[in-house]
Amino acid sequence: MWILVAHLHFAELVPMQCVTMMPMNEGWQVSAISMTPKIRQWLQEPTAVSLLHRFDHAINLIGANGTIISIVQPSIGAGPFSIVVNAERPFPATINSATPITKTSDSLQIGPLHIDLRPAQLWQPGPPWNLLREQHQWLTILPDLQTAVSQQQDRLTTGSPANFASQFQTATAAVRTTIVHPNSAELETAVIQLAGLGPGLTPAGDDFLLGLLLGLWATRPEAEVVELAKRVVETAVPRTTQLSAAWLKAAAEGEAWSAWHDFLQALLADDNWHDSFHHILNNGATSGIASLLGFITTASNKNQAP
Repeated sequence: MWILVAHLHFAELVPMQCVTMMPMNEGWQVSAISMTPKIRQWLQEPTAVSLLHRFDHAINLIGANGTIISIVQPSIGAGPFSIVVNAERPFPATINSATPITKTSDSLQIGPLHIDLRPAQLWQPGPPWNLLREQHQWLTILPDLQTAVSQQQDRLTTGSPANFASQFQTATAAVRTTIVHPNSAELETAVIQLAGLGPGLTPAGDDFLLGLLLGLWATRPEAEVVELAKRVVETAVPRTTQLSAAWLKAAAEGEAWSAWHDFLQALLADDNWHDSFHHILNNGATSGIASLLGFITTASNKNQAP
């Protein structure tokens, strides 16, 4: 809920020790390339902000009201709550939980890192869901997508607890059955089994739910999706990590990582979808695989839905 390896989802990046090319006390000036309208609004709010995570190519901040903002480099790409900056080297290793952070509508200062926000272009995080719902020819590709994901599915269990595989299989099967004819109690029970399931900042169970939400947006009427998404989020968010919750909330509103935009546009254009598909598939240790499984599960059930 990305987030983001050649293409990394910032939600699953692992902090790495690195030697920065910047003297310890020298500032680093970068410019913002893009941000979402919600980020623009957040910058206007007089709320305190602190560090949640620092990785080489991503910094996650959290506001006093729980809002998460990610500062990411172009190799990761735009997301529903990210500011993309023109940096191509690791963020300062000196940034930590005690680092002072200040923000204005024009700039963001994170210790030695100064971000000029004025050049940022607005990026819309919602793909063209209405076109996906109207044009059904892309659904014929689903068997190929399923085969491609199945060939990589063993990666889901690599390094996971011994009982993870059976729990994940049971929980996803329950969702697959429930999502055809959603019943409130049964859907919530299935979501509870998946929420927070698996290791990492965005557990595989949550990533599956993220893909499921995107699949709903691609195949179901908007009013139906809004209601289903509300139930999924209300059930899952209290049971998972702060970062994973932010991704799920964004997906519930039809917002997605830029790699999903590329993939969905390729499906609509009946164009080469393989590159963007593998960009998502190779995202993090399990995020890409699990989210694609969720998306395919929902989209495959389109014709069975009420």
